[in-house]
Amino acid sequence: MAVKRRVLPGSLILIFLCGACTQEGKTEMSPSVESLPGSTPSLPSATTQTTPGETGLPPLPESSGSSHEGGTYGALPTTAKQVLEDLGCQVSHAKKAQIFTIPDAGGGRDFMATDESGPEFHYWIRSFGGAGDAKGYLVQLNGCPARTAGMRAYVAKGLSAPQDVTATLATKVEGVSPKYTDQGASELFALTLQLDKVPVVRWVAEADPERSIAEDERTFDHGNFVHGGFLVWQQDHFEVLQKIPATLWPCDSSQLFQCEGDPFVAGR
Repeated sequence: MAVKRRVLPGSLILIFLCGACTQEGKTEMSPSVESLPGSTPSLPSATTQTTPGETGLPPLPESSGSSHEGGTYGALPTTAKQVLEDLGCQVSHAKKAQIFTIPDAGGGRDFMATDESGPEFHYWIRSFGGAGDAKGYLVQLNGCPARTAGMRAYVAKGLSAPQDVTATLATKVEGVSPKYTDQGASELFALTLQLDKVPVVRWVAEADPERSIAEDERTFDHGNFVHGGFLVWQQDHFEVLQKIPATLWPCDSSQLFQCEGDPFVAGR
């Protein structure tokens, strides 16, 4: 049964990864990923077997696609271009991309990039620098011509090949049970509103606009949303957490819901 969903504002966006495409056969990453200034060295290729039905992480919201306020339009970073092409996304002739350059904790620079705002985007990618020589990636491909099953996540350390950690993370994400979908809730989708500020993605399900969900330990904002957890880059690995400190989820005007009284953000 299709679930109605409110049209979310254009400030929503979603995450990447240097992940595997959901096409038959295997996807190979090319021998190196050229780094941005201040980021980690080039990495060797990685080979990942996937199947069309492989479960990914909850995806970007369909109603708003990859849109995100801010950033600048310019040439796609070389690293992002190589990673996307390794995944089967054809960007060799891309003239411009919407790009955010983000300082990482190690003094280097991360990036978040997409080809265009809105539901017709073809790719979205976010890199994460970290402690020592660790590097993380999140990505979603939307027919370029490759696609990913939701978001996928990879971690690389030193000169080792990026490892796909999507499956392990997916087992820790609490999905939306019939208890909520029977009340009109959507499936989980990713909020990346804060990704240009903090290394955190939040997963939520939204209530039918015509009725709220009965409040319980997983609902918030008066039953308008179901909490699905946070994906946090922890300097050398990704972790799924159910509660995070307020410093990792800033309160600003871009929020879809009230910041105050959020039971899953400590210290607010």
